[in-house]
Amino acid sequence: MKIKILLASACMLLASTTYVDAKKPEKNYLPEAGDVTIGVNAVPFLNYLGNMFGKVDDNKINPKKIGGVPAVPGLDNPTMSIFGKYFLTDQTALRLNVGIGINSITQSQYVTDDAAAVNDPLSQDVVEDTYKYRNSGMSVAVGYEWRRGSKRLQGYWGGQAILAYSNSKHFFGYGNAITEVNQIPTAFADGDRDGTYDYSGWDDPDNLPDGISLPTVSTSDNVGGNSRLLMQSDGRSWTYGLGGFVGVEYYIAPKISIGCEMSLNLLWTTGGKKYQKSERFNPDFNKVEENIRWTGKSDSGFRFGTENIGTSLFVAFSF
Repeated sequence: MKIKILLASACMLLASTTYVDAKKPEKNYLPEAGDVTIGVNAVPFLNYLGNMFGKVDDNKINPKKIGGVPAVPGLDNPTMSIFGKYFLTDQTALRLNVGIGINSITQSQYVTDDAAAVNDPLSQDVVEDTYKYRNSGMSVAVGYEWRRGSKRLQGYWGGQAILAYSNSKHFFGYGNAITEVNQIPTAFADGDRDGTYDYSGWDDPDNLPDGISLPTVSTSDNVGGNSRLLMQSDGRSWTYGLGGFVGVEYYIAPKISIGCEMSLNLLWTTGGKKYQKSERFNPDFNKVEENIRWTGKSDSGFRFGTENIGTSLFVAFSF
């Protein structure tokens, strides 16, 4: 009798548990119409974890690389961006990737104060020469995507229009002014005071971004043979293009996903003319003058191909 009572109790408990589970709503992992998704680059975090297990000294996450993948990989700027999606339906979404980057680097060096040295040959007074590098850029990509899948795994694909801009300039400042009696003053870029300026000495790998080429101006190619640079423009560039993309996302928690994406883009880039602004003492007019000369023609070109999928690992959050 006791056994029958126990069996009946167990059946009733199992039935009640099954009924509660049937009423319990299933978790919704996927984004829905009206949701907004924001994504960040997962590579810095993966590198951090890898370095941690590899016991790499000075392991840290670079905050400059946490943002989304730039709309135009390969440009000097931007180095990071913000990307997001707005879901029109459960299976379609508008996409936006906006990247902005500004580099502003200043260096300085002390050189002999020529005026003080004339008044006192034993003077130890110095003045300061400066070099400033300014680089700015932006990129925008607007796209439309379709999605397919269920449960936690979804694939997606679509197309996008791309626009990007980049500009960089070098500025040089001098502590010793050019005068009638000091037409080639002491300068960090002209240690021999012979009018041959070499600006590569400003190349500081700890401060300057990779791939920066500092100008070198010899006596034969500067204005009047005794000019020193005030500014060099590397030219503005504009990039236009169309692209397609394909990716996959896995939702590790409700509306939190990890994913990877690869794009196929056709990009057209136009570069503006490069020019230099310099100053020198003109003996014909007995005064200091500024000159501007073109140093490079405008150029253009296109590229077509897939972008590295390794740069498109991301973590996304939907709200």
